[in-house]
Amino acid sequence: MAEEQWRIGRLEIDSWQAIHYLLTEDISSWEECQIPFIVARKKENNRLLINAVMGRTSIEGTKGSFKDFGPVKYLVPSETQQISEALLQISEKEFAKRYEEACVLNPDAYRTLWDEEVDEYLYMFQCISEYYRIAAEETRGMLLDLGCFYGVDFMWEMQE
Repeated sequence: MAEEQWRIGRLEIDSWQAIHYLLTEDISSWEECQIPFIVARKKENNRLLINAVMGRTSIEGTKGSFKDFGPVKYLVPSETQQISEALLQISEKEFAKRYEEACVLNPDAYRTLWDEEVDEYLYMFQCISEYYRIAAEETRGMLLDLGCFYGVDFMWEMQE
C-alpha cells in the first residue's frame, strides 16, 4: 500500500512537553508518562484533561526519534475521535487561561518554554486540534513520536 493511502501526513510541533502540560497538567517526561486516560475531567475544577500529545499505549520494542527517548505510542481510531471531540471543547479563552495559570503556578517547570507568547502556544494547539479533526473524520489512528503526530490506518490488528 502506498504511503499516501494510509497516512494523512505528519504534524510536528515544538514545545510538545509544554503543550502536553497545558492539556493534561502532567509534567512527566516522554519515558515516564503513564497517564491512564485519553480524556478525563479533573475533579477539583471540572477541567477537561486531554492526553493528545503523549498517548497511552506504547509499541514495545520501538524507540522514538531521539535515541534517549522511549517508545513510539499509538492511539486507535476511537481514541483519536475522543481526543478530537475533546479538543474542540477548549476555547481560545480557556487555552489562554491554562497558559497563564501554568506560567504562574509552574514558572520553572519548563523554564525557557514559557518565554514564548501565548499566541505561539495557541497556534500549536490549533494545529493539533485540526490535525486530530482530520484524522477523526478519516477514521484514523495516531502514531505519536516525541512531538510528531502521524494519522494512520493501522496495518495490523489491534484490540480497541
